[in-house]
Amino acid sequence: MRLALNSYFKVIKVSGQENIPKEGPILFVSNHPSTLMDPIVIGVFVKHEIYFLAAAEFMGKGIQKILMEKWFNMIPIYRASTQPKKTSNNKNVFEKCYAHFKSKGSILIFPEGTSVTQKRLLPVKTGAARMVIGAELDGSPQVQIVPIGLNYSDPHTFQSELFVSIGKPINTANSAIESIHDEFERAVKLTEEIESQMKENLIHLEDEKLDSIFSKIRILTQRQFQDSAKEKRPLDTQFNLDQQIQVGLHYYNSKRPELIDEMNHKLDNYLKRSMFYGLTDGSVFHSNQKISWFDYGKIILGTPLFILGFLFNALPYYLTIWIFRKLKVSESFQGSIGFSIGIILYLIWYASIGIFTGRSVDIWWVGLVAVVLVYCSGRFTLQFIALISQMRQKGTLKSLFNRNRNILESLKREREEIINEILDYASQIPEDKK
Repeated sequence: MRLALNSYFKVIKVSGQENIPKEGPILFVSNHPSTLMDPIVIGVFVKHEIYFLAAAEFMGKGIQKILMEKWFNMIPIYRASTQPKKTSNNKNVFEKCYAHFKSKGSILIFPEGTSVTQKRLLPVKTGAARMVIGAELDGSPQVQIVPIGLNYSDPHTFQSELFVSIGKPINTANSAIESIHDEFERAVKLTEEIESQMKENLIHLEDEKLDSIFSKIRILTQRQFQDSAKEKRPLDTQFNLDQQIQVGLHYYNSKRPELIDEMNHKLDNYLKRSMFYGLTDGSVFHSNQKISWFDYGKIILGTPLFILGFLFNALPYYLTIWIFRKLKVSESFQGSIGFSIGIILYLIWYASIGIFTGRSVDIWWVGLVAVVLVYCSGRFTLQFIALISQMRQKGTLKSLFNRNRNILESLKREREEIINEILDYASQIPEDKK
């Protein structure tokens, strides 16, 4: 599964694994932007065996429900919004969780209560806090709550990026709720602490307007101040910069919203002009770079391997796209459904290649080598396509430069002015607001 995730995402970075306690009981709490993808990611990168609380309506009935519980460690939870008549069953669910905590097990819950693809955390429900408090009243050892932030560049797009931030555990014995005796008040206070710690590991924007301008600012800043030898900065460094942008947007949105509107207008104008001339921000930023003989050499030498990789991987790739489009799934399920279809089809395809090759030469390990080579050629094909895209951008730049040098220089100046303005605004934010 880790190999499948590494193939689906262009880059994955996990930060804070040292914050996970070596033994339980542990309650992992996470945001939930991509339905089935989220528990898969956490299950792969957290070494503990995890039981998942999942909406009962997605687990099916009968044998399917039994398989989900036994094979995938799922515990059904009945939501008032979808199954109001069955919420009384949650008492038994909580008792199962208490028993699991007593055996020092680990449980994952998505306390927002639903899955929505957006760069903000929905109000956290009290279920996670009530579970921890109830478990401790039931005689469980101290339950440590570990917040996890899943920061996708786009969870529904193949070859996107994922930064997983694991926060420091919340220990109820050391938190502000220790002195509160009323169970309801304790649950409310602990929920506030959980929500606060989850936001620390996320990019949390208050509304769609800020989300939109954040995306535009990020396009420019993700290449700024980076090591010139690297195409992009590490995801953890980018995440820290993203959090600074988030702080700045919230500050100016509350103090001087007119500046937000003004910046949004300037960003729109710059990005639309770049797009009109067939350029990306990256190509404007790297406009001094030219197509070198080394670039041409990589294209010439890599073309044969690219052709092989494309031919051997095209069928499952395009079949995945065709099936996915036929299904017409809702947005929050798109990434996880596409990922699941791809895994099944590629497993069947690679297994078929391995079996056919091994039997053709009557040597089993030759089939295994063939599978490895086909997989590696597929990964190379993705890198080759990215290289072609870069070459095309450089070619567009050269053509534009030859036609009208002033246009390119104008875009570069416009970009530089926006960056300087962003830096100026950032320097004016009071330290206590950062």
